[in-house]
Amino acid sequence: DQGYIVKTIRKPCFNYEDIQAAFRFADQNRSVGQHALNPESSRAHTIYTINYQRQKKHSSGKIVETVTARLNLVDLAGSERTDLAGTSGTMLKEGNAINLSLSALGTCIKALSEGKKPNFRDSKLTLLLQASMTNGKVVMIAALSPASICYDETVSTLRFADRIKQVKIKAAKNVTTDPVAEMKKAMEEERAKLQAEIDALRSRCTDGGGGGADMAELQDALQTQAEAAASMKEEFERRMRELEESAEERQQRAQSINEMQSIALGGVALTPEAVTGPHLANLHEDVRLAETLLYEFKEGTTVIGRSDKENPPTLEFNGMGMVKNHAQVVFENGTVTLTANTNGRVFANGQPVKKPVELKHNMRVWLGNNYAFRFVFPGKEDEGEKFDEGEKPDYFFAEQEIAEACGGASEVAGAAGGVSPGISAKLSDALKKVDQANIIAVDLGQRVEFEAKIFKNRTTGENDVVIRANMGDGVELFWPMEKFNERLVIMSNEWASWQNCEESGQAYSLKDAVSNPFVDNDFQLVGECDVWLRSLANMIEHHADPCILAPSGKVEGRTQVSIVPCDSNHKEGPWEDNEENDPFVDDPNDLLDEEIAFKVKISNIVFDMGQERAHCKFHHTFVRYRIDPTDRDGENSEWNETEKCEECTYNPSLKYKKLHTMKVNPQRLNLLMNGRIILQVYGKMAADSKVDELPRSGKRGELMKLDADIAEQRKKIEELDAKIQECKKKLAPQERRGSRAAPLP
Repeated sequence: DQGYIVKTIRKPCFNYEDIQAAFRFADQNRSVGQHALNPESSRAHTIYTINYQRQKKHSSGKIVETVTARLNLVDLAGSERTDLAGTSGTMLKEGNAINLSLSALGTCIKALSEGKKPNFRDSKLTLLLQASMTNGKVVMIAALSPASICYDETVSTLRFADRIKQVKIKAAKNVTTDPVAEMKKAMEEERAKLQAEIDALRSRCTDGGGGGADMAELQDALQTQAEAAASMKEEFERRMRELEESAEERQQRAQSINEMQSIALGGVALTPEAVTGPHLANLHEDVRLAETLLYEFKEGTTVIGRSDKENPPTLEFNGMGMVKNHAQVVFENGTVTLTANTNGRVFANGQPVKKPVELKHNMRVWLGNNYAFRFVFPGKEDEGEKFDEGEKPDYFFAEQEIAEACGGASEVAGAAGGVSPGISAKLSDALKKVDQANIIAVDLGQRVEFEAKIFKNRTTGENDVVIRANMGDGVELFWPMEKFNERLVIMSNEWASWQNCEESGQAYSLKDAVSNPFVDNDFQLVGECDVWLRSLANMIEHHADPCILAPSGKVEGRTQVSIVPCDSNHKEGPWEDNEENDPFVDDPNDLLDEEIAFKVKISNIVFDMGQERAHCKFHHTFVRYRIDPTDRDGENSEWNETEKCEECTYNPSLKYKKLHTMKVNPQRLNLLMNGRIILQVYGKMAADSKVDELPRSGKRGELMKLDADIAEQRKKIEELDAKIQECKKKLAPQERRGSRAAPLP
């Protein structure tokens, strides 16, 4: 509950370039995650520690004085409100641990600002920063959000910064004349301090004044003493080794650490200056992180893929969409060729790699779902694609190519009135996320497929991006991007759990239907239908049964609607000829500046039964509508809803009617003469219409092979049907001749 510290490496640095390289490695290994508020949320605190040491030596070579200093650069992960971030599972635990450690740090800062003694042992974070908060200078940069929903966090951060300002620390120069003696003295002081605490606890226990709690505290103290002794011994031995280490040995240790770090990053080059051959440079949304990872190709074959104990890849990537033996790169005779595995998702310049492709300078390469690179071929720049001077393809350029390759261009062309740059960027982002969701669905054995679509809002007339979820069995759902993003976070967390189970050989179980991100129990937009108001311009009754048009363009059924005019007493007709209360008018202009009344009646819905289903798709069906969406402050702009028909039936009965009144002005007269009411039909998906689950093999390749086998069988059946039809055609003339020659009975 106090957090933990990953095993750290103390790397010798001889200049500022070495320090920068160490920072770069640390940045590349930061723990980040995605939730509803931040796609790259820090999942842990990050501490960069630089230990400076200056030594004075006697002419004999003996060290006579050592001056040491420590610089801690701390990047604190922000506190999280789990309800807004939408975190769950592992990310929820990480968020709680972050909040606990920040709380402990705040308590220590508060105690220091009030001149009290803080308890640094409450958290590993405070224990690491103890020296900085008691013998050093502290500078804090507070990160604030302008969003109103983050008001409480903003105020809390400002209070925290104010307390930091109130802390008074006297820093002393760390000068040592005999390092060994100083280390021994520090160890003895720490040991004496712990021993005094233990003696006090033992005294309380032997005097009979202590209870079980004191005994437990004594045992904890003894355990702490043993751990501290082992830690101090290890630290003493390490520092002694460093003191006795020669300059050559330090250089060798630094080189060994560089090699270990390169392996940890899947073969990346830690010193860009040393890369002279063809290589991949990573692309990133953040320009500061772009082209910081370089993967050089050596002569021969380079295997790219997921971790594989039996056949380890040369370059290892374990992210979304990566498979074992994902792709191969062959570098020979001055040519670099990229080949994709059958199951590996690989793109070059936005096009899927289906056969070997020769890589040229500046080509964009995508591996899996998240890894984007620019191919660099030093010495052969002229053979590659040309860009303006000083320009080169970036992440967004490569992403746009993927969007067009995945059908983004056709979607854009099919949208009425063209698409704005904002919608185009939103579509590009959606296509990438859809690919990720489809990969997760296959890995988790879910028979559901997602697709990004540009949808024109018929109420506002504006284009927007929605996600179509094909649940199988003819069921299609349309999710707004906000809803899809929330569910994608849960999908990603489930995929991470599945991946851990795969690596450990454990059985994986998806969540129940209530929390399953692939099952949607919310109300769905079945479709929309229009009722024109032209009859109201003459105050004539109008009955209609308009088609319910689904977002996909399919007709789902009809809605039986009536628009009934009322007289000044809000009563319906019929009226006698020339009756005074009859609201009928020959000229619609006679309604100007008059208040009219009418009723909207929705009796029932008749869903299309179709041929592919034996049951109705929806239950809890209802209809909602607005009379005048442009009347933002009036009651006619509000949504009106019918009661919900809970039955799962093809003919849900609504029996709805409502009286509306309207003061007619020129704008509303135009609405009556040329406008319409858009009715939206909603319902919940029936239980037997929900997503089916595939057998979980845990291997995307096996599922794809199964689909290929099914397609092959279908092809054979079609060929057999064609042969049967051909035989029937040949036999038909003989049958006709035989029928003419046959005698009558």
